[in-house]
Amino acid sequence: EMVAQDAAPEEALRAAAAEVSTPSATRRLRLFRDTLPPLLAKATESPSDTTLLVDLIFQTLPLYDDRASRKAVDDMVIQALSESTFMKTFAATLVQSMEKNLKVTSPLACFKLLRWSCYLLKWTQFATLSKGGFSRLANAQAVLSQVLMNGSFRQRRTCKQLFIRLFSESVGMYKMYIEEVKDLRIATKDSPAFINLILDFTVTSSSLFSEYKPVFLDLYVKTILSSKDRPSEAASEAFKPLFVDIGHEDFKNVILPSCIKMLKRNPEIVLKSIGHLLLTVRLDLSNYAMEFMPVILPQARHSDEERRNNALNIVGTLSDKSSDPDTLPSMFNAIKAILGGSEGKLSLPYQRIGMLNALEQLSRFPPKQISRLAPSVSSFLLTCYKGDGIEEVKLATLSTLGSWASVSSEAVQPDVVSFITAGLKEKDTLRKGHLKLIRVICRKSDSLTK
Repeated sequence: EMVAQDAAPEEALRAAAAEVSTPSATRRLRLFRDTLPPLLAKATESPSDTTLLVDLIFQTLPLYDDRASRKAVDDMVIQALSESTFMKTFAATLVQSMEKNLKVTSPLACFKLLRWSCYLLKWTQFATLSKGGFSRLANAQAVLSQVLMNGSFRQRRTCKQLFIRLFSESVGMYKMYIEEVKDLRIATKDSPAFINLILDFTVTSSSLFSEYKPVFLDLYVKTILSSKDRPSEAASEAFKPLFVDIGHEDFKNVILPSCIKMLKRNPEIVLKSIGHLLLTVRLDLSNYAMEFMPVILPQARHSDEERRNNALNIVGTLSDKSSDPDTLPSMFNAIKAILGGSEGKLSLPYQRIGMLNALEQLSRFPPKQISRLAPSVSSFLLTCYKGDGIEEVKLATLSTLGSWASVSSEAVQPDVVSFITAGLKEKDTLRKGHLKLIRVICRKSDSLTK
C-alpha cells in the first residue's frame, strides 16, 4: 500500500507527461487545473518527482499559445512556488532555459519566460537567497526583454508593464537591479532596451532620480563614451531620458570632460554618439562650443567621409543651440585660421572643402547674428574662391556663400554682385555654380534691392 502511494505521484506525472503535448485546450486545462495541483505537495517531497513536474511545465513553453492554457499553467506555477524544493528546481531550469533561448526566441516564449521570472521574484525569496542566481536571472531578463522591445507596439508595452509592475511593487527589488546595472553586470551593449526601461522608471520619480542619476551618468561615460568599439545607435538612444533633463552642472563636470578626452583619443568611436548627445540635451551650448571646436574641426577635414559628416553634424548642432553673440565670431575665426594654414597647409582639396562645409554649418546661427557677421564672411569666401585653383573647392565656396546669403541679405555686398557677374563668364560647371547662387539670392527677395 505504502509503496504504491509513494509511486503514485511519479506514475501520475509520467501519465501527465504523455498528455501535456495535446492540442486540445480542454485537456490542457484539465491537466493543469485538476490533475496536477493535487499532486504538488506529494511530488515536491521527492527531488526526482519535482524535476518531472518542472520539466512538464517547461514542455508547455513552445506549445501553449492560447490564453486559457497559458493562464492555467501560470496559476499552477504560482501555487507551486510556495514549495521550496519546487522553487529551487524551477529557478535553475528557468535560468538555464532563458540563457539557452538568448539567441533564438519567439516573442511569445520570450514573454512567458520573462513572466515566469517575475513570478519567481515576486512570490519567493529567490533574489535574496541566491545573489549569483539573481545576477544570472537579471542578465538573462535584460537580454530577452531586448527581443520584445524590438517587436510590435503591444510586445513593447507588455514588456514595459512587466518590469514597471515589478519595480513599483518592491523598491528593494528595483535597487537590486540598479546594483546589477551599476556594476556593469547588465551590459548596455546587449540590453540597451532594459537600460532604457529602468532609466525611464527612475526618471518618473524625482527622489529615485536624484539618488541614482550619478549611476546612469557613470554608466554612460563607461559604456558609451569610453567604449572600446563604436556603440550602437540603440545604446546611445537608451540614455535619452537622462539627457533630456540634464543640467549645466552635470553636463559641464561629468559629461563634457569625457567627451573632449575621447574625441582626442578615439574620435571614430564616439563622434556619432556625441552628435546624438548634443542633439538630445536641452541646454544652451554657447559655453561649450569653443571647447568642442578644436577637437571637432580636425575630424571635419579627415580623409574618412563618414567622420567628416559626423563632425559637420556636431558643428551644425552647436550652431543651432548657441545663443551667445560672441560664439559665432569665435567659431568663424577658428575655421578661418585653419583655412589660413594655422595648423599646417591644407594641401588636399577634401581638407579645404571640409572647412568650408563647417563654415556653411555656422549659417544655422540665429539670423540676427548671421547678419552682423555676413559681410566679413562673404568677403573671406571671395578670397578663398579666388585663391584656390581646384574646381570642387570653388564649388564648395559658392555653396557656403549661398547658405549664408539665404539667411541674410547682408552677405550680398557690392563686391559679391560684381563677383557673380564675372562668374557667369566662367566655364560650364562653375558657371552653373554661380547661376545656382543667383537663384538662392533671388529667393531671398530683400537681397534684390542691393
